Amino acid sequence: MTENAERNVTNLAYGIEHLQIALRYVDRGRKAFFDEKNPDTRRLVESELRKAYESLNRLGPSFWNANPSLPRDRVGEIRQLLTHDYSEVGSEDVWRVATAEARPLLRRLARNKVPLHTSA
Repeated sequence: MTENAERNVTNLAYGIEHLQIALRYVDRGRKAFFDEKNPDTRRLVESELRKAYESLNRLGPSFWNANPSLPRDRVGEIRQLLTHDYSEVGSEDVWRVATAEARPLLRRLARNKVPLHTSA
């Protein structure tokens, strides 16, 4: 396995792990997520999503080429929002990503192909 392929395996594993953790927090429900007196659930979801999308954004071209149906551009957009534009992202935005995008992405990632050799 090449060094780039090893990085893909590691980044994919981290991305999946952090998506799973974020979704466990989301499973506490909307009420817990939006509880202003105890914002821990919202913060935990956002933090885990940030880690997940950062890891997925670091997947190399060989991974994305082997999985053209995965939403590479959307992964980059969400990563940008959560990492750099976080002051513009509201709780509803995080909730929408977590509930409408993260779970389907996780299912799709479970069916991916991870190239073990890369030409780069």
